[in-house]
Amino acid sequence: MKIYFRYLINHKKKIEKMKNKISIIIFLTLLFFNNICYAQFLKDDPELDFDKTPLPPFSIRKVKPYEDFTTFEFRDLNGKTWTNRNGLERPLLIITGRWKIRYDVRKWAHYLALKYNLYCDIIWVYNPDSTEYANHRKKNEDLLNNFIIAVPVVIDSHALIGRSLKIEYDIPTIIGITKKNTLGFVYESPLNNVAIQRIEHLIFNKLFK
Repeated sequence: MKIYFRYLINHKKKIEKMKNKISIIIFLTLLFFNNICYAQFLKDDPELDFDKTPLPPFSIRKVKPYEDFTTFEFRDLNGKTWTNRNGLERPLLIITGRWKIRYDVRKWAHYLALKYNLYCDIIWVYNPDSTEYANHRKKNEDLLNNFIIAVPVVIDSHALIGRSLKIEYDIPTIIGITKKNTLGFVYESPLNNVAIQRIEHLIFNKLFK
């Protein structure tokens, strides 16, 4: 009798193991065919094609003032490449901010372009994570091309700038990088009289001295 019960227990265990294996095989099979179908869906609809920008390093150190800035290479919406691989021709002012504060970003862009365009290069580095089209470059390009702003716009698809610094994307942020590619300053504020005085001090004391 004991032998019989032992046989039943072992048999039941074997059946359970077999069920688990079958469940795993079914799951993997469904996942495989789902990926094939989704890839075909994207191929048939180029409007939804994912952003194919090369991924940056998985781990990016936080840059401190006066340290060399993270290497970047972006292409703006007009096709111009912005990179610091071999240093910078002029100091660079980077504006960041989410899509929902784009009008605040535009105020800063207009002011900086009028005031400092003779001394610095100025770009808006746009992080698309805050939009429903986070991974769809074509959709983001369409949004930005329909938004008039005074400075070139680049799409930072993988948050390279944000991961290099501690940035609050809900507030307009101005990042100053020296001609020698060192971090001069990071300043967060809406455009107002106090911010105008502060940014003037930062630009001339941190980027040109």
